[in-house]
Amino acid sequence: MNFNEFAPPIEYHKELNPKIWDQDRLRSEVRGALLRIAEDFLEFIDVPVDVADIVITGGNVNYNYTGKSDIDLHIIANYDNIECDREADELFDTKRLLYKQQYDLSIHGIPVELYVEDHRHPAVSLGVYSVLDDAWRNKPSADLPQYDEEELEHWVSIWHTILKHAMKTGDLQTCRTSVKLLRDYRKKGLKTPAGEFSIPNLVYKSLRNDDTVKAITTLIDRLHDQSLSVPQQ
Repeated sequence: MNFNEFAPPIEYHKELNPKIWDQDRLRSEVRGALLRIAEDFLEFIDVPVDVADIVITGGNVNYNYTGKSDIDLHIIANYDNIECDREADELFDTKRLLYKQQYDLSIHGIPVELYVEDHRHPAVSLGVYSVLDDAWRNKPSADLPQYDEEELEHWVSIWHTILKHAMKTGDLQTCRTSVKLLRDYRKKGLKTPAGEFSIPNLVYKSLRNDDTVKAITTLIDRLHDQSLSVPQQ
């Protein structure tokens, strides 16, 4: 990994990823696997969830997927009867991270990333497919949206500096905080009209593609293990 190199965040293809799509329909075995994963995750959460929909979004539901693109599986929850939205979000996010640590799930070699999403505040995405109904909610266009490459490279450089400094400290909390800031930055970008083509989301994809995200999360895991261990004498 070289923090000074810029990794393109996306690639462009003339067809949807054939590993999971049969032209513009989700392959039956892929849909079945995603439904089973969603059901298993809901059991893992172990609290009642009013499911409004189960969808996939992101690069693998568009023409801009790469070899490192996940399958983003979103369980759309009805929040109308939830009084403590913030606490519910924190619970769902914690359960999601615990589930990810415990299970390493993939479909045809593509990792599956789970989310619980408030139906009132959906993430903006050019491609949204309902796994529940086996139908497009938002069908993507083969035309690639434009974005400011100079601005993108500028922000990638800034985040390289932030994450590199955090890793050099060797401090667990500093590293965790920097990753949380990056993920919050990405989430805000996804909620803008530009959605997955927002600069924050493209920054995250670039940092993922050059293995920066992998490097700092691996370090966090190692520092966490060390913090709970007693060295051998």
